[in-house]
Amino acid sequence: MERRPGVTVPFDGVPLAAQRDWFEEVAELGYTDVWSSEAGGTDAFTPLALASTWTPTLRLGTAIVPAYTRGAGTMAMCVASMAEAAPGRFAFGIGTSSDVIVQNWNSIPFDKPYARVRDMIRFLRAALTGEKVTEEYETFAVRGFRLGRRVEQVPPILVAALRPGMLKLAGTDGTGSRPMT
Repeated sequence: MERRPGVTVPFDGVPLAAQRDWFEEVAELGYTDVWSSEAGGTDAFTPLALASTWTPTLRLGTAIVPAYTRGAGTMAMCVASMAEAAPGRFAFGIGTSSDVIVQNWNSIPFDKPYARVRDMIRFLRAALTGEKVTEEYETFAVRGFRLGRRVEQVPPILVAALRPGMLKLAGTDGTGSRPMT
């Protein structure tokens, strides 16, 4: 069977609970990955959580989750939950998103996008090891956070990048070059 790259999920016009057959067909057709995002539909994690149980051969990824729309602890819990649900099959894509989604829709100031993504990546790297994190980052502070569940396989962190600063961050702080198993 021909192996094909990934597809974007969830599927439009189909309720999430009714998408199992669609995910299974994607796998049967030879697709290797499913990727979700956050804009104005579902969150990025729920379709992947469903896919993790419905199609255990597919690799799963977010492309992208905004660095602003979850607090640091909540972001770590979301990433850790997906890593546990699909060990070795999940990649976490993070980026700035846009001022429309962050500021207009969520009423969060869209300040220092480079620094926010960098800080969230650095926090996640520490938190996903299971260590207690107390740190003053440039764009937020964390005091005494520790994941309550151990992450056996820390997922690759992929950085969405268009401009030189973010491209450099992707190269220095992202882990996109590590293959998923």
